[in-house]
Amino acid sequence: MDHQENIVTRLIQEVHRSKWIASSNHDVKCFTEDEIRRFTNNYKSVIGKGAFGEVYEGVLEDKSMIAVKRFICNVKENFAKELIVHREINHKNVVRLVGYCVDENALMVVTEYIPKGNLSNILHQDSTPIALDIRLRIAIECAEALGYMHSQMYTQVIHGDIKPANILLDDELRAKISDFGISRLVNTENTLYTLNVIGSIGYMDPLFAQNGRLTAKSDVYSFGVVLLELITRKKARTEDGEIGLVESFILSLSKGFRRVREMFDPEIATLRGMKTMDEIAKLAGKCLRMEVSKRPEMLEVAESLRKFRKAPHQVQERPALFSWGRKNKPAPAETPSLGSSSISGIQIVGTVAPAKTPSLESSSSSQSVRTVAPAEMTPSQESNGSAPKTGIVASAKKPSEESSSNTRNVGSFIVRPTVTGQLFELDDLLRSSAEALGKGTVGTIYKVTLNSGHELVVKRLKDVDMPEPDFEQHAMLIGAIQNKHIVPLQWYYYSKDEKLLVYDIIPMGSLAKVLHGDEDSRPAPLDWEQRSAISLAAARGVEAIHLAGPSSCHGNIKSSNILLSGNHDAFVSEHGLITLVAMYPDASGYRAPELTSNMRVSQEADVYSFGILLLELLTRKAPTNSRKDLEGVDLLRWVCSVVREKWTAEVFDVELIGREQKVVEEECMVRLLQLAINCCSQDADRRPTMFEVVQQIEEIRQS
Repeated sequence: MDHQENIVTRLIQEVHRSKWIASSNHDVKCFTEDEIRRFTNNYKSVIGKGAFGEVYEGVLEDKSMIAVKRFICNVKENFAKELIVHREINHKNVVRLVGYCVDENALMVVTEYIPKGNLSNILHQDSTPIALDIRLRIAIECAEALGYMHSQMYTQVIHGDIKPANILLDDELRAKISDFGISRLVNTENTLYTLNVIGSIGYMDPLFAQNGRLTAKSDVYSFGVVLLELITRKKARTEDGEIGLVESFILSLSKGFRRVREMFDPEIATLRGMKTMDEIAKLAGKCLRMEVSKRPEMLEVAESLRKFRKAPHQVQERPALFSWGRKNKPAPAETPSLGSSSISGIQIVGTVAPAKTPSLESSSSSQSVRTVAPAEMTPSQESNGSAPKTGIVASAKKPSEESSSNTRNVGSFIVRPTVTGQLFELDDLLRSSAEALGKGTVGTIYKVTLNSGHELVVKRLKDVDMPEPDFEQHAMLIGAIQNKHIVPLQWYYYSKDEKLLVYDIIPMGSLAKVLHGDEDSRPAPLDWEQRSAISLAAARGVEAIHLAGPSSCHGNIKSSNILLSGNHDAFVSEHGLITLVAMYPDASGYRAPELTSNMRVSQEADVYSFGILLLELLTRKAPTNSRKDLEGVDLLRWVCSVVREKWTAEVFDVELIGREQKVVEEECMVRLLQLAINCCSQDADRRPTMFEVVQQIEEIRQS
């Protein structure tokens, strides 16, 4: 009969086997099933269940308490992975591995017993008060353990399933990370790819779920969700399918930090603790960033949390000179002289909102202007005696008599910078000269020239009938998606009779105009390099929209919604606007076949539309009904019929084949054509994701 150590060795994957043998010692004991049965009183007390099996309470001969995790028979590989990963870790805030059992049909892992159970139960099923200082200490202990696993071990460990249910608490509410069932060792690289994406909904990094790439920053994202649960005492995902905690937090953050504070657990949202909770919320926001490179390392997170705990609790300050919001309200009749007041290192010199409410001549109803998706201000920005790049000032307040200074540190509370570098009133916008550029699905588009000479694009929406809070929420969600290949929404305006969206202008206009011309201009030349670059930039823009969440989609991808700069950089426009109007766009040449029946936009439908866009870019033929002034063809059917007859070269725009063509370019064009056809699969489930589309276009361009 094999020695049990040899059985374990065979279970360990080849890549880790030598490491297991080299590190084997007597610190971790090998138990028989009979011993485990005796320790657990014949598996009498079940303290946990999961997909892997069950967990039992037990007592060793030395009277120390243990937890026995018994695996079901068909998860030998999971058992081996958990055992070797857990054995590598020795940290005070990680549950200690005591031993294991590998008897036939009895795969078990034995750990120390942690009496208080898991953090999830204590937060959500127990009404026992938990002080802010204790919650902060729990966060610090978990962050330190993860920082150790990520950066201080000889072989990096990625946990892969950080959540309150996997954070156990002892009698003193000291935290210990548990459950290494899906954790991974990373030997030389910092990235792992897996086709078997496993994790917990609500905590899993969306990028890992999208592409299967597991990094230490995936743990950072999950830890950000844990931080939110600690300060809100709300579950990450509700059983009734309502909006999740992360989505609620991001939406609240886009509306201002006061909305975020409304999410805080009232038990700890005291005057003394508010400053600390603000800082924790901001740190959580950094952990949840969609750009992985901008997420902090866990060692940095731990250090920040330690600083928060050391800092003295500060009583909330009285309102200072400016209250930075997003509604344009009148200043008080007696506006104080500003002198020179400092806000987070930005010098504001003599600038204040006028004591009047902006008027809209076509409407006498209430109005509001708001900036959306604000960008971070850096302390180094100064205005040189003019108004800074801040956006629209919300209001001005006279300082309290107790205040001896007009200085207030607003931390990372943000107002989006404007391109103009100056503040301007709503009246300036509404009374500026405007040139109608055309009508689209969502309304009329104008080019507006301010008195300063700066140009903006204003979309005047039609057929939008929704209350202001719903409109505001939708605008905030649109503005929250930030990517260099998306035209950012700068401001919106709402009144009963008018709904306006304001964007910066993109000089060359639309891809449709460049490809097909219009009544004022002829089609413009585009070589292969330019077209492939446009396709990649547009794909990245759509991908960014999809990465914002499983229900986030564009809904109206077409060449007239791809805008080009002077050097042919592409920008996706009008994302999210289709859901504001009652009718679906009439650009049926781009519409996915499944939309004819249920009319619900989806990410898969976006991929179909993007495939048609690629065909249009390669052929310079407009799809049916893409524009009223163009005849158009059933582009997909025509391309497929030509390709079927093996006349592939006949598909491409004559400009691409009318000159001496490099063989490599021809191959690349054919590959992009095939990708476009794949995107247009009649079966939505067989279409690639936008992440895969971006990857393939990148590979094509690198060929």
